[in-house]
Amino acid sequence: MRFGRLCELRYAKRSLCRRTMSASLNLPGTADRFDSRTVMLKGDGLPALMGQSALTVARVEGREDLCDLFEYRVTLKTPDSLNAVSGPAANLDMPALQGRELTIVIELDGSGTGRAARIGSGSREISGLVTEVKGPTSEGRCLAYTLTLRPWLFLASLTSDHKIFQQKTVIEILDELLVDYAFPVEKRLDVARYPAREYQVQYGETDYTFFKRLTEEWGISFFFEHSDGRHRLVLTDGNGAFRKPASAAYHAVRWHDSTGRIDEEHLYEFSTIDSLVSGAWVSNDYDFGKPRADLSVGTRDARRTAHAEHEVYEWPGDYTQPATGNDPWKEGDMLSRVRLETLRQHGTRAAGKGNLRGLPAGCTFTLAHHPQEAANTEYLVFATHLTLEDLAEESGQAQRWACAFAFEAQATKEVYRPGREVMKPRTHGPQTAMVVGPADQQIWVDEYGRVKVQFHWDRIGQRNENSSCWLRQSSAWQGNQFGASHLPRIGQEVIVDFMNGDPDCPIIIGRVPNRVNMPQWELPSQHALSGFRSKELHGERHNTFLQDDTDGQIQTQIGSDHHASLLSLGYITRVADAEGRKEKRGEGFELRTDGWGVLRAGQGMLVSTEARPDAQGHHKDMHETVQRLARADETQRSLGDQATHQKAQSGEQLDVAQALKTLSDEIRGKGEQGELSAPHLVVASPAGIVSAATETTHLHSGRHTAITTGGHLSMAAGKSFLGSVTDRAVLFAQKLGMRLFAAKGKIDIQAQSDDIEIIAQKVLKLISVSAVVEIAAKKEILINGGSSYIRINASGIEHGTKGSWRAHAALHEMPGPITLPYKLPALRPGYRAQYVLQNKTDGQAVPNFPYRIKTASGRVIAGLSNSDGETLELFSATAEDVTLDVPQPDSQQTEAWHLAGGGSNQIGRDYY
Repeated sequence: MRFGRLCELRYAKRSLCRRTMSASLNLPGTADRFDSRTVMLKGDGLPALMGQSALTVARVEGREDLCDLFEYRVTLKTPDSLNAVSGPAANLDMPALQGRELTIVIELDGSGTGRAARIGSGSREISGLVTEVKGPTSEGRCLAYTLTLRPWLFLASLTSDHKIFQQKTVIEILDELLVDYAFPVEKRLDVARYPAREYQVQYGETDYTFFKRLTEEWGISFFFEHSDGRHRLVLTDGNGAFRKPASAAYHAVRWHDSTGRIDEEHLYEFSTIDSLVSGAWVSNDYDFGKPRADLSVGTRDARRTAHAEHEVYEWPGDYTQPATGNDPWKEGDMLSRVRLETLRQHGTRAAGKGNLRGLPAGCTFTLAHHPQEAANTEYLVFATHLTLEDLAEESGQAQRWACAFAFEAQATKEVYRPGREVMKPRTHGPQTAMVVGPADQQIWVDEYGRVKVQFHWDRIGQRNENSSCWLRQSSAWQGNQFGASHLPRIGQEVIVDFMNGDPDCPIIIGRVPNRVNMPQWELPSQHALSGFRSKELHGERHNTFLQDDTDGQIQTQIGSDHHASLLSLGYITRVADAEGRKEKRGEGFELRTDGWGVLRAGQGMLVSTEARPDAQGHHKDMHETVQRLARADETQRSLGDQATHQKAQSGEQLDVAQALKTLSDEIRGKGEQGELSAPHLVVASPAGIVSAATETTHLHSGRHTAITTGGHLSMAAGKSFLGSVTDRAVLFAQKLGMRLFAAKGKIDIQAQSDDIEIIAQKVLKLISVSAVVEIAAKKEILINGGSSYIRINASGIEHGTKGSWRAHAALHEMPGPITLPYKLPALRPGYRAQYVLQNKTDGQAVPNFPYRIKTASGRVIAGLSNSDGETLELFSATAEDVTLDVPQPDSQQTEAWHLAGGGSNQIGRDYY
């Protein structure tokens, strides 16, 4: 068997051939004269037997449409010399032709007569891949085989995929899609008009279906051109890319009535079809980056017919690219114009039949000699059906061929657009995916909290930040910078759904556990626990909000592993890790931390152990505390009155009592829930309040400190009991007197700048149990009893009495003069000073402002000025200079501080 030979057929021209688009063939009853012409099937691998072609062409039938795959069926028969039903012709290796590119060559007569004859003569090629071989079948004395030829793009229908394309234009996507097919592609496109699309998915579609869907969405037409034994795919987005046939004989095609006869290829049927179509296309879309924008677009171009203004509305328009910076209105206008052109082209079309051999789909021609003058215009052929059939009964006879050609076309003044036949695939419910990002990150989000995912079906993604577009995640609560936020982390498995079922619009709707990401607490043993448990980025610590619904032992915990900080409420158990509940720790509440703790309330705080069963009453209710404070106020006032009456003091305690009343009034407030009208801290208990510290306890009041007790006030100190007051120290005992005992050591009472008065209503005793009573004065000692007296001074001793003077002694002596010098203790007055902070602008005192005083000896005193702008008083045994520093005022203060008492921050000695 020899390959590479040509299969030939003898072609005889027939004046009238009729063919419908459904491929039914109506042949005339009488045969006309045929001229011999050759139709050949070329290509590698065609079989040969005994030195001659093994097969001849008996029939060619096929359809070819714009924006579709052509299909031609070629029927081949064995010649008479090889017509044995059995033998080599029945065993040709026809499957070896599968996938080979073969070319049908049809010779063309051309047009014209005389000197102008055979204009456009030559041949037409139809090339395609063998995609189906059928046979052999017996047809009379011959064996027949049928080959199906389709374009190379048919191979794309044999491959399906799930594939993601990001930040590419539709042209770039088509290039990437077709790069694996080693066949020619010619682009007659305005490439710059196509915007980049953020995210496009080939979702389980064949390469061809995806290709066809994209070209339909963007109004890109495709067809095939044939030459030099090859065929190429042509992409176009405008009528200017469609060309006239290669043969000039078909640039203008004549119409001739079928009842007549003409020795020229022509059309014997031609009719225009005018349809009522919509005249407007409007669409809308949504962009979460412009949630309030009106993104509606539309194109209106109604034909000049009645009822042509009807509008088609599409939602969603699928033209927004959220958060990419694209112009949705511009892209929407482009797509709406394409959609309307797709509708409008159906308004006027044409169909015809004839015996044309050389007018393929995708070419233009001009109709001539049609009786309807308006019909004689230029048309674009967008669908054809061609049949060539040998009518001879035996292949040895001169071949008699019938040609039938039917087509559809539209005037070239209307833009041709592919119809939207392939709809975008829709997802069938949610699916899961894995959150991905850069290798050195645990969370990878944008300003919207969107994340990237790797779909399980994605074979190309590298499980990194390039695996998908940004996906928004749904939230149970989302507002303008408020709501609930739990960002998916890299490695977590999320549930992904798709807006409107569109695979190009994924959205995360939930998360699910897997073997790598197990639930927060061990299950099923810890099924009573619910809540949130986050994890430290690049660490192992957690933050927790836990609710425990164990029967009879419910609790809530809010905690952070940082410094083991935890608020526990209810039946408190230790829940330290994923193992869940452990030992019981108590009941009630606990707020604890290994770090620092602060309770702060700007308008007041109540800490109380007063019971409010089942949380009854309003939360600031403290009527018991208010009653106790009222009794304390009365105690302070009553005892203060008595101390003043007894002249133990001059009303200072009454001033304190008045301040306490003001404080109580502010704590009481006005009306229900009016308590704490000033920011007081109230600590109250119906039992006791205990404060204990291993080191130091410090209580400070900027004004008064009052301690009121209904019983004893007891103080005990392990070392010294110390008290220092600026003005006076007064102790008043109403009933049982006072006692001052020193079990060891002396009692030292001094009035360093004034008198000491010791007054008793009855007996005044000065007793030294085991030693001496010394009475000494620098100037004079006066002892008076019942008006009798003894005056002792440096001048002498004077006795005076109105009564008798007796001296009892065993011996009376009156020696000469003598004195006994007595060293009196030195009482130094010391030094003190106090300063006032004043505003330099208006001279007003500046209260509650920080200051820092440093003495020449190195002592530092820091604090806040009091309500009168005063610093603390400074005391010193010797006179020394001090430095007073205050911080710079805030930005609203434009004048420097003025320090009263010196006029400079270097304050000289102003006390002696």
